[in-house]
Amino acid sequence: MAQIAYSLQSSKNDLSISPEELANRYFFGIPIKDQSGNVMSSDNISFYIRAATESMEGLLNLKLTKQVVAENLSYMLNEYRSWGFISTSFPVLAVGALSGFLGKTEQIKFPIGWLAIKTSTDPTAAQRIVNIVPTVGQVESTSVVYSGISPHVGWFGQQTIPRYWTLTYCTSFDVLPEDILDAIGKLAAMNIFHQLGDIILGAGIASQSLGIDGLSQSISTTSSATNAGYGARITGYITDLKQARTDLKNKYDGIAFTVG
Repeated sequence: MAQIAYSLQSSKNDLSISPEELANRYFFGIPIKDQSGNVMSSDNISFYIRAATESMEGLLNLKLTKQVVAENLSYMLNEYRSWGFISTSFPVLAVGALSGFLGKTEQIKFPIGWLAIKTSTDPTAAQRIVNIVPTVGQVESTSVVYSGISPHVGWFGQQTIPRYWTLTYCTSFDVLPEDILDAIGKLAAMNIFHQLGDIILGAGIASQSLGIDGLSQSISTTSSATNAGYGARITGYITDLKQARTDLKNKYDGIAFTVG
């Protein structure tokens, strides 16, 4: 029986960006600590990175941590006739199994060698399509068990069978795209900048004055009841993310194709 191995190890504890990378890229020259010198914990920074990653995954309909997913997909007669055109929810790196079920009864199971995906030298170019391409001379054979009418000719005259396919595949990217990582970094950094801006001179303090023997010194920040201490940086990131949202959506989510 053909087998496929998945390598799902991560050197960043499943974080798309490590806390150290976030600090170096988006907080250069800005200490991530309070006035007493207490540095924000890695756990807190990791939380904001995970939250930003989940937000980006939802926006782009992606999984940014390499993982194996199993989906129940509808059978479309026209798509099946077009080399088993099956649209997936996430980009496909490798296919593990494809079977067709009516209820809990397995009708057909395809060998891995028949399941084709587009390959590319671009590590970010995975697509959301699996095709069934019978291989001439293939040693493996399909294991077919029919219950009722074969789905190949329609099911009681219907063009679709809801949740017919059970497809298992590995998703994510071989290398995470840098434009996605940049958006995650800025989104995570914004939440941290909000906290740092409130404590530049201390919690709730926007300005500070010191007077000794007629000499005085005043320090003011942009922090106020309606403005953050790092408001300019936050505003810049918001502007970047507004444009990136559209560009990333068009590039990675794209259009769902069907066969007419």
